[in-house]
Amino acid sequence: MRSAIWVSLFVAAFCVPALAAPNFFDDFENGVQGSIWSKWTGGSQEILQTSTNHNYTPGGSKSAQAHPADPTGYSAYADFGTTDGFVRAEVYVFEDYNYTGDQPTANMLCLIGDTGGTVGFGADYLQLGAVSGYAGGAANYSFRTMYGDSHGGTQDLGVSRKAGWTKLAIEADSLDDGGQVRFYIDDILMPTTSQRTAANLRWVRLGINSKNYENFWYDDVKVTPEPASLLLLGLGGLLIRRRRA
Repeated sequence: MRSAIWVSLFVAAFCVPALAAPNFFDDFENGVQGSIWSKWTGGSQEILQTSTNHNYTPGGSKSAQAHPADPTGYSAYADFGTTDGFVRAEVYVFEDYNYTGDQPTANMLCLIGDTGGTVGFGADYLQLGAVSGYAGGAANYSFRTMYGDSHGGTQDLGVSRKAGWTKLAIEADSLDDGGQVRFYIDDILMPTTSQRTAANLRWVRLGINSKNYENFWYDDVKVTPEPASLLLLGLGGLLIRRRRA
């Protein structure tokens, strides 16, 4: 019986990482589908549009493009399912980087809390991107959270935008685990963190409803679920195996 338990532990240990697949993923190879992505509410900005100019997916051909726009930009949101646990969101952003130092520019990855109704900023928002008119302006990446707004607003991360692909990622611990929010640019952990305020996160947003004079392409957006729940799933299999033994 003990040998069966150790075998189960070994299998569970190696199966849990394999189970850590995203519960939301879109490489836009089927286009920016209206059944998945919705236009951001409360403004006149357009939804992201399907593009074949740039893509990050190996063997793929499509991405979601945010065109230059005035007065409001292109953005869209998708529902990845309400969770009060750990959440990680990531996306690849491509730009030509035609920045001259004077034109408004904006791109964004954002996790938004579950308000129980219309998507908005009523619960929480965890933003990572470049936004004109805020700390870092259009030249650098910055972050913003509801917690952060009461402690200085948008904060400059000191990382310059660049031509080509940039990977943006946001991690948020559950409130039970402290609610810390971490930001990554090209898989490098930024030195500044913030706090999550919403018990439940539900939506991921790409783009921003702000004036923008440059093109951006988003691809391979992914939201990863709570690792602890996957661990419990593996341990559940272990307990079943132990009882049978």
